[in-house]
Amino acid sequence: MSETGKPLGVCRAVRRVAWPAVFAGAVVSGLYAVMGLMGHGTPLLLPVVLVVLVLVGRPLAVLGGRTRLTGDGIVTRRPPLWRVAVPGSCVGLVAVRRGLLLEWPVLCLRDGRLVELAAPARFWFRADPEFDRALDALCAHVRAHAGVVTRPQWSVPRLAAGPLLTVAAVVLVLIDPPWASDAWPLRRHARHLPDACRMFDAQARVLLPGATVDRMLSRSDDLPHVARHTCQWNSSRLAADGTTLVDFGRLSVVLELEHGVGPVSDAEEAHRDFVRETRIDAGQSETRIPHLGEEAELIDMRPGSDLAWVAVAVHRANIEEKIELMYRDRSREREAARTAESLARLGLSEIHFHRT
Repeated sequence: MSETGKPLGVCRAVRRVAWPAVFAGAVVSGLYAVMGLMGHGTPLLLPVVLVVLVLVGRPLAVLGGRTRLTGDGIVTRRPPLWRVAVPGSCVGLVAVRRGLLLEWPVLCLRDGRLVELAAPARFWFRADPEFDRALDALCAHVRAHAGVVTRPQWSVPRLAAGPLLTVAAVVLVLIDPPWASDAWPLRRHARHLPDACRMFDAQARVLLPGATVDRMLSRSDDLPHVARHTCQWNSSRLAADGTTLVDFGRLSVVLELEHGVGPVSDAEEAHRDFVRETRIDAGQSETRIPHLGEEAELIDMRPGSDLAWVAVAVHRANIEEKIELMYRDRSREREAARTAESLARLGLSEIHFHRT
């Protein structure tokens, strides 16, 4: 059967929705495919194909649907390969089937088979004169041989399959979201850590007279998945027996930069470390600090003791920072808390956060 003949097109209302859906689906599925395959390789290939088919293939199928009325029948085509030619004498009934959003004609053949036409189509809850004209033309074309049912019939498989496939695609994207990747555009994160000892040395010597850096506990480790810079200052003196005593206090600084591992983004890994660092023991107290990074907590390390010992833990983007300040005088607890918080703000201000 020749495919030339009068076309029955997809309605303009469906086109106005389908084209933006194709564009949005292509952007989301493209980012998901690139970042997912880079992070996980070929094991993510099947989910990528499913996401592309649902978010791009289904809108394209609506846009690419064509139905033509020929001299001896009807030809319907839906991309990429499906094409059916139906002689007019084989059509017993023309029905209208309805899905979740759209409705479309269905040819009920005399041998019991059903042929769903790719066009015309419309939103069933919205009037569309173009659809009505196309349906009238189809019915007139087959009226000599077929009856016509104008009452819409619900298509249960279409009604369930569309939402289920869309939900599956959305869930796959959310399991490994592209916006959590380091390569997501305009996402701020740090690439390098400054040296903790050099950054805080002047402040440490003012806060703790005679303080020196404890080289055993101070180091800079830059590993593939995490960079960790630590420094500790002790204000100490030698006792008569030769032992070292912490006479005035201690300051400890820990800076960590996360690169992310596998499906976990660097920011998510930093958040997990922050949660671990702020898990308090029995007797300790914890207070949230507003307007400091994305998460910040003040922890009283030794409540009830004769020490003023506090810690401030901060998370921002892919950075965690922890400041511990200890004075031997309990009455200086408020001062220690304010000082530790100001040092945490200073540390964040010295780290450069870039947009990718």
